[in-house]
Amino acid sequence: MTTERNRSTILRAAGILGAALFALPAMNAVAQAQDDDINIYFVGCAAPTGFHGYLARGAEEAGDNLGVNVTYIYPDKLTIPNQVQKIEEAIAAQADGIAVCVFTEDAAYTEVAAAAKAAGIAFGSAAAPPAGKQVRDPDDIFLFRTGSDERAAGKLTAQRLIAMGVTGRVVVGDQQPGDATCRDRADAQIEELKANGIEADFLELTMDPGQQSEAIFNYLRLHPDTAAATSVCDVIDGFLSAKADSGRDDLILTGYDIVAQSLEAIRDGRQAFTIDQQQFWRGYMPILLLTHNIKYGLLEANYFLTGPTIVDKDNVEQVATLVEQGYR
Repeated sequence: MTTERNRSTILRAAGILGAALFALPAMNAVAQAQDDDINIYFVGCAAPTGFHGYLARGAEEAGDNLGVNVTYIYPDKLTIPNQVQKIEEAIAAQADGIAVCVFTEDAAYTEVAAAAKAAGIAFGSAAAPPAGKQVRDPDDIFLFRTGSDERAAGKLTAQRLIAMGVTGRVVVGDQQPGDATCRDRADAQIEELKANGIEADFLELTMDPGQQSEAIFNYLRLHPDTAAATSVCDVIDGFLSAKADSGRDDLILTGYDIVAQSLEAIRDGRQAFTIDQQQFWRGYMPILLLTHNIKYGLLEANYFLTGPTIVDKDNVEQVATLVEQGYR
């Protein structure tokens, strides 16, 4: 039986609950407004198309999911001064956080990183951590690094070739010899192959697919014992052309990153596999890590490794579907 005293208590409780339920939307609105005030700049290496389009898509989706403003900017031509200028633009815009697509040695960013820190801006790297390192250095100029361990990627390529039974010569072509990331891939692969008794050569190439094809074609004529070739710093097009022109259907081709040409070549057997660094994650995670650092003071103890992983005939269809949806 409900007494007057109990009825009064129930009514008071109902009133409190109703007030709480009424207040929730307002509280959420306040939290959302606070999140909307967080402005993060992603300083890319190139326009948001192709490979870099996946990074930009990841950054954009992270911003949508976390309720923060994300602005993707990039230099017209990728040089250190041009990219530093873009970082300075983000600082001048009073960004709360900046993620940088690092493409060269850390020293190039030391001064601008210090300027960002002095301005109270969280500063992180959307690129690979130092080769072989996983635990963050407390003195690192970046709060975090997100990317693939490139030396591990090169070693993984060599190990997969060895597992496939490759015993002949392997040529490793680097289209951008000045790029430290690509050189790490090449050096690690060659070292692992030679440690297992397999001849391997470094071949300096250009970014022109026609010139790449000609160089590989000539190399194959000079070294008919070549069993495999790896493209470490560009799309696989030049290598595919050289394979076709030389009539070397038995030549094993490997490459890096996810592009339509590679996926199709893996499907039809012209390419054995590609090393994936899951670039969507390279765009997404910096935004998440910056947001959580700004809001909660959280700091990743380890560097966040997005790769390396292998895409081959066993998983190419799954990956292709994700690529079509913009999630790779």
